[in-house]
Amino acid sequence: EINDTTNAGGFAAAANTCDQNVTLADGSTTETRYTCNGFTNFAATREDIIAGITSSMAGTMTYSNGKFNAFAGANQTASLTITDDDCLSPVSVTTKHRTGLYNTVKAMFADENAKFIGTDTPILQNSTFLSNDTPSGETSANFVKTMEVRLPFTTSNTMAQRLGKIALLHHRETTTIRVTTNLKFLQLQPADYVQVTNERLSFSDKLFEVIAVNMVIEGTENPVLACQLDLKEISTSVYDFATNEYSTIQAEGSDLTSGTLSVSAPSTSSINQTATIDGPNVKINIKVTWTNASNEAIQGT
Repeated sequence: EINDTTNAGGFAAAANTCDQNVTLADGSTTETRYTCNGFTNFAATREDIIAGITSSMAGTMTYSNGKFNAFAGANQTASLTITDDDCLSPVSVTTKHRTGLYNTVKAMFADENAKFIGTDTPILQNSTFLSNDTPSGETSANFVKTMEVRLPFTTSNTMAQRLGKIALLHHRETTTIRVTTNLKFLQLQPADYVQVTNERLSFSDKLFEVIAVNMVIEGTENPVLACQLDLKEISTSVYDFATNEYSTIQAEGSDLTSGTLSVSAPSTSSINQTATIDGPNVKINIKVTWTNASNEAIQGT
């Protein structure tokens, strides 16, 4: 039941994508594009475990035509183009409201350089997205909305930064369309790329990712079998990552000095006595003031 070919959706094709080398910030050091590192005790559901594993390659797994298919996060070549002549009914378009969009991202991963403790990547903010999201009239671009991406099977800071950016850019591709076409396009499968040319929508070879493929009956008087496609816009820039986009992760603070942490006494205190009338009684309050000792081990006295 596994598509193990090197064609689109094949596990071998996904493996080849993962094994590619990418260049890091210094311009010479390279790193494998995607690796999966971690373990599971299988207490979670199968779907959650697979989602965790595929998160390490910005990918997805689908089931189509009796086969499981794997896609790693990378650009694909669209082999088909949907034109006006292929559409059996008007194209419906859905866009996401801008207030529900993120413009900043940080990823949490198990840092191999910090004993595999959960660590956040440096925050990546897209200035164009931030400017577009900030309401008019604001003195500065301040409408920050941060996406948090969890990467349980990623241990490399640089890899986590790439995955975080992919998640943000993919999220910003907001336009989805539903197209009813002839049966020629039933050869498409979820996660494939397809181009759309539509005069009414001013699309010219616009790139889309296939979300769902269904066979439907179109028409009432002379019904015919048709292919219904749910498509989401995609851009080749989603999977691009420039070397100058890497950031150095924030270092931890220095450790406390070693040895015994004896606590120093505070400075000489002053004592003041005050009398407070409380109904028929008089209460004597003692107010004591002092200065905390200067010691990194003391938070307060």
